[in-house]
Amino acid sequence: MELGKNIRRLRKLNNLTQQSLANQMNRSKTLIALWEKGERDPSSIDLKRLSEIFNVRADDIIGSIPSFSNTETYELNDDQVLKPILGVVKAGYNLYCEENIEGYKPVDKNKAKGAECFWLRVIGNSMNAIGIIEGALVLVKKVIVENNQIAVVRVNGDEATVKQIIFNDDAVILQPLSTDPSNKPLILKKEDFDNNHAEIIGKVVEVSFNPNDLIDK
Repeated sequence: MELGKNIRRLRKLNNLTQQSLANQMNRSKTLIALWEKGERDPSSIDLKRLSEIFNVRADDIIGSIPSFSNTETYELNDDQVLKPILGVVKAGYNLYCEENIEGYKPVDKNKAKGAECFWLRVIGNSMNAIGIIEGALVLVKKVIVENNQIAVVRVNGDEATVKQIIFNDDAVILQPLSTDPSNKPLILKKEDFDNNHAEIIGKVVEVSFNPNDLIDK
């Protein structure tokens, strides 16, 4: 049943388990499972609550929702679109960037206009002084990056990092903005970009994180 499939798909897009959705709905996990299997339909009240949690129209839950790819955009409403979360970006230099889609997150339509954009997840603390903490999502827009702006850069062939970009003659300095002094600048030369060992992917235009992740539990 399409309704059950849509509930399951939207739940996963919002990174919710059946139990966490049940908690928000004040319903049982068993009932959520029955909805997703198509063995029972949610009431109109439950549909309204689902639309609020998923930030979509009730019609979008009842109707058909298209499949996503890393280049597709799905309109949520008049103000927002869904953009993919493309794995992680290292706020440091040791981990390889991953291109698997973790899920989708809303973006303001005006912010999404004009160029391709997508979310990347940050690992590391090299930009924590300006609020780009480990686990945060950065919205990357494929536009021209100007001097001293924050951007995502592919380095060493297939690693990715988020840093302040400083253009200096024939060099590009990737400057960390961190409370940890062990994070050092990385200096790239023009030939690094010419031989495809490095690439400025795009500008960071938004940062999102869950403040509860900062609390020691």
